[in-house]
Amino acid sequence: MSRHEFWRTAPGAAAGLVASKEDVRVPPKRPDVQYADTVIDAAVRQGEIPGAVFQVRAGGTVMHEQAFGRRQFDRDALLQRDDVFPVASLTKPIVAAGVLQLCEAGAVRLDDVLARYLPEFRDSRVVLQYDLRDGSMVTRPARRPITIRQLLTHTAGIHDGFVTSDLVMGTLYERAGVVYDSRLLLADKIRRLGPLPLAHDPGEAWTYGLSSDVAGRLIEVVSGQSLDRFLSRGIFEPLKMRDTYFCVPSAARARLVARHIRRASGETSLMLRDPAEDSEERYLSGGGGLHSTVADYSRFVQALLDGGRPILSTVSLGAMTRNHIGELTAFGFGYGLSIGVATSKAPGRVPLPIGGFGWYGIYSTWFWTLPRRRAAILFFSNIMDAKMNLPLFSRIVRAVERAL
Repeated sequence: MSRHEFWRTAPGAAAGLVASKEDVRVPPKRPDVQYADTVIDAAVRQGEIPGAVFQVRAGGTVMHEQAFGRRQFDRDALLQRDDVFPVASLTKPIVAAGVLQLCEAGAVRLDDVLARYLPEFRDSRVVLQYDLRDGSMVTRPARRPITIRQLLTHTAGIHDGFVTSDLVMGTLYERAGVVYDSRLLLADKIRRLGPLPLAHDPGEAWTYGLSSDVAGRLIEVVSGQSLDRFLSRGIFEPLKMRDTYFCVPSAARARLVARHIRRASGETSLMLRDPAEDSEERYLSGGGGLHSTVADYSRFVQALLDGGRPILSTVSLGAMTRNHIGELTAFGFGYGLSIGVATSKAPGRVPLPIGGFGWYGIYSTWFWTLPRRRAAILFFSNIMDAKMNLPLFSRIVRAVERAL
């Protein structure tokens, strides 16, 4: 099957998902986003966030960019616009774009069975019971094999491995050695993960887990390149993203922001040193390993607004940004190929503009698009928050939307 035939028949290869030039409304003048600046400044002064960098893109250019607050909440160093943030789950859309590049090259198809490329996922089973004391379990065969599409939509049944989100699955993963280790090779972690039972049958629920890490390993196996090299050649270099890394080089570490956490009590505290500062780091996490600046990441966002050019076809971009999970939701959103989609039925736990798409990283790094206006809002902060700072980001997005 040719690339054209594949995309013509692929689910999601629908027209109308990317605005044509005739549909695009470019702002005639620089938007007044002063109110959005005021919202962010108040959040810093009130201690909601240590700091942030905020950018608005419209009509293919940066219309506004501003830094607020501090790199570290208990120090005087102010955040700068070119500071480097751990973007965490904003890695996922980039890895999904890499998989779609393999689809366009005819190397894989979205509905291919994963075990064809990663045999450790052959004969997947679903956990029914697990004894926390001795590790014994009851499982049954999965009703269907995992596909690449299910990896990218996080419906494969692969868990995140945190005991805080699921005691059974978290304990099961920990005992199998599927834990974060900055010096573990991606291939080794996926080999440990593959034989473990799934949380549910593939395609039957949305489970935000290690699926994107598996997708990163899929890229390595199919391309014959390490994940960082593949993304550099296929995405970062074409987009001139020169400040995006898995392991932050020593020359850029002075610009690396500190990571914070807001606890249930409301107290903000500093997290441990970022593993990306470890010169011996080897783990390339396709689910959350990248670090970037707002300016750099916005180049990727602009490519999505431009219909995928120059890294993806418009049809690939359309498939990426449509809802693939039916009536399921992802934090209240619809979900495409590793990207959130706001629909009338699923606009988000705190609603964002319908028809837009975007995603977030756990340290409050967000982007959201307004495709018909060819506009995007990026908000990078540096604090882990139970609500993902979505209420704050929603206020910012609405302010920009009104200004446009």
